[in-house]
Amino acid sequence: MVINCLHFKSWPRDLPHTLKGSSQTLYEKLAFTASKFPDRKALIYYKTSLTYESLFKQVTIIGNFLTGVDTINPGDRILLYMQNCPHFIISYYAILGANCVIVPVNPMLQPSEIEHIILDSGAKFVITAAELLEKVVKSISQSKVPNIKILVTAYSGSLENKFNVKPSNEIKEITAKFPNVNLYQWDTILKEPGSELRHVRELSDLAIIPYTSGTTGKPKGCEHTHKSVNAVVHAYSKWLPLPDGAKILTTLPLFHVTGMQNSMNVPIFRGDTIILMSRWDVNTALNLIKEHKIQSWRSITTSIIDLISAFDPKKHDLSSLISIGGGGAPMPANAAKKLKTIASPHYIEAYGMTETMAPTHINPPDKPKLGSIGIPIFNVDARIIDVDSGDQLEANGIGELIVAGPQVFLGYWNNSSATESAFLYIEDKKFLKTGDLGYFDLEGYFYIIDRLKRMINYSGFKVWPAEVESIFYDHPDIKEVCIIGIADERSGEKVKALIVPRDSIDEFDLFALEAWCRVRMAKYKIPKIFEIREELPKNGIGKILWRQVT
Repeated sequence: MVINCLHFKSWPRDLPHTLKGSSQTLYEKLAFTASKFPDRKALIYYKTSLTYESLFKQVTIIGNFLTGVDTINPGDRILLYMQNCPHFIISYYAILGANCVIVPVNPMLQPSEIEHIILDSGAKFVITAAELLEKVVKSISQSKVPNIKILVTAYSGSLENKFNVKPSNEIKEITAKFPNVNLYQWDTILKEPGSELRHVRELSDLAIIPYTSGTTGKPKGCEHTHKSVNAVVHAYSKWLPLPDGAKILTTLPLFHVTGMQNSMNVPIFRGDTIILMSRWDVNTALNLIKEHKIQSWRSITTSIIDLISAFDPKKHDLSSLISIGGGGAPMPANAAKKLKTIASPHYIEAYGMTETMAPTHINPPDKPKLGSIGIPIFNVDARIIDVDSGDQLEANGIGELIVAGPQVFLGYWNNSSATESAFLYIEDKKFLKTGDLGYFDLEGYFYIIDRLKRMINYSGFKVWPAEVESIFYDHPDIKEVCIIGIADERSGEKVKALIVPRDSIDEFDLFALEAWCRVRMAKYKIPKIFEIREELPKNGIGKILWRQVT
């Protein structure tokens, strides 16, 4: 079958339909940017900044240290376990420069979860922060893997000392608790003189093994090469309508592929300035946008809604923003309209997975469609197949989204059975089964309805929770909502809505809400159970964990 090219009707002007692959590794990209813009600010962390020359110098010092550790060899996996901070970025590129593989770990994970990643990845080294050291030590002890060594740093050192070499009290105090652990201190290492790293990697070599969230079992490591990571970096840098040396607000967690790519790797490739936040705080974000005249910001829907709610035209200024976007959850129409009134850019939605190292789809900047994940980006072949027969569907046919492209991962680390079940072949081309249900319209824009396994079967009627949630988000008194299925003897499953009100829980009128639903959705979609909650469980990037809701 001929590849669906409907989306070329809406393709951004002056952009080619395909891109050539990169000839540089990720580390080599940083080296090139540092040589081209040595005095340009690479990142600003609150009141502290680093130029590209300074950033690269520290990367080479830490990278040289790693190559000198006797237990580390080229291709070894190194855990990177910390919040957003300059040390994360330095460590990330130092690991790559030392010819090793990054295993980024969510700083919210607990020792038993870290233990699984240590054992599964075979990591021999961990880079972490003082506040997380106790968890790391406990996870290593539980794993019973011998000779794992740790490099520890403190976020406060960046803020207080402008990256000068001066051991912080925080590190001294925390390391004193673990006298028998193989610990190295970041500040001590930075006293060493920098020298050129002997970086020897092919584009086909592994670069990063990010772990999936584990909603269907133990987290699985996704094997990504320099080539698959670069495919997204190149695509994003071409797609975004940003000037040279743009200011990028980085609030998404860097351990996650979305933040890692569009808020770190892409700006470094372009030579932009990263304005970095460790944790999301709406007032800090608003102040940083005004102070630094931020031009681009990628985030999750909940953070953008926070920003809209907190915006005060007398105190804040969003006029510098050229590009705003995100993904992970649909943007409510009312919120998108409000955003457009306080900031000129359209909200640009995108779609990607850990298995694709961030986006396979993104909206054209000049022709976005709200509610759509956009169109397939450079070199991506995206199709919709029937869930039961596997037949390819035409426009508006609902089925599973499958994708092929240079950013698709090699497979799951040490898990051949999961790898085999993740792919299918059409016309000798290898496609990733995303597990997401959707369709594309006559202009080639794709839409996601829901996860394949999340569908609710109510008396034979199919109910897609994400569709019902999107309707609820139009209600002015609802802040968050999660739709789930509850087992029912008579109907098989019935629909339940868990709601976080925008204001007082006591004043929320459920009877009025049910009446509101009756004029906006089919009867079988209306929840049979409504429940008010103060909050809903979320993961490290702010997605609601629907599997944990009962």
